Amino acid sequence: MKTKKFNFNIALGALFLILFFAIGLKAPNFFKPAYLIGVMLRNIVELGMIALPVTLVVITGGIDLSLGSIATLSGIAGGMVYKATGSGLLAVVLVLAVGLACGWFNSLLVTKLNIPAMVTTLATMYLFQGIARGITQGNSVYAFPAAKWLGNCQIGMFPIQLILYALLAAAFVLLLSRTYYGKYLYAIGHNETASRFAGIDTVRCKRIAYVASGLMSAFAGMIMLGRFSSMKYTAGEGMNLKVVTIIVLGGTSINGGVGSMTGTIIATLIIAVLNSGLTVLNIPIDVQTIVQGAVLLISLVTYAVVEKRNTAKKKQKTEKIVKAA
Repeated sequence: MKTKKFNFNIALGALFLILFFAIGLKAPNFFKPAYLIGVMLRNIVELGMIALPVTLVVITGGIDLSLGSIATLSGIAGGMVYKATGSGLLAVVLVLAVGLACGWFNSLLVTKLNIPAMVTTLATMYLFQGIARGITQGNSVYAFPAAKWLGNCQIGMFPIQLILYALLAAAFVLLLSRTYYGKYLYAIGHNETASRFAGIDTVRCKRIAYVASGLMSAFAGMIMLGRFSSMKYTAGEGMNLKVVTIIVLGGTSINGGVGSMTGTIIATLIIAVLNSGLTVLNIPIDVQTIVQGAVLLISLVTYAVVEKRNTAKKKQKTEKIVKAA
């Protein structure tokens, strides 16, 4: 498994470098640190943050399509509470509480009622968005101080959200690759029934993943609210597909049991380069969509080739062992 991840991540890294330098050589301004940090990376940070815990969900064989609606509902709830009470602390607590509650609700439907994750989170996506629309009457909600700080504060030339993303990314890499919890998630994705018989608390493991997804979506929603100063109930539309694209591009199988957090992080950088680079090159939006789809297809084909080669090598080793016996 390690060889598979390592090889595919090298391929992803090579793809990132090719795109990065190809765009930069065409548009030298793309290489300027102020643009790379203040525009390219800053514009992808919310999606990158959410992709971290959703990778955990997908590795178990699940999916979370409600993440954009959770981000929007959480940010809106915080903004409305601040407007009503003037308490920034209460606003932050409510943002995180809403994210936690939404994630827990998703996990309850998936683990206790055994409703397929795609159906569950598709339904809750519309449910949470409907609640956000109802409580705002379709109007915008404005940022509160903590959200403004998260969205706009800088340490030197680095926006605070990029620093937070780097810390969170490192934590999730360690969580998935160095803990028993990470191993349990892979086991659940490969065979949930066998994992249960092996003594793994599959319900608890999956619930943690969905709750983490809800919390991170809420946190990202608070950053979005601060960065753009206001938010409407439609703010999270399309985020679910973008996050899933990042995760699939990073080599995580939607069937579960396969994937790596490093792949998700590299894929986030690739999408950041594509989004900002193609804009710098003045590529029409419809062509940008085609290019992004082509890059995703190239990644999937590369992954299939790598997996096929690894399977062939494993088969050869097995045959040698059998012959030697």
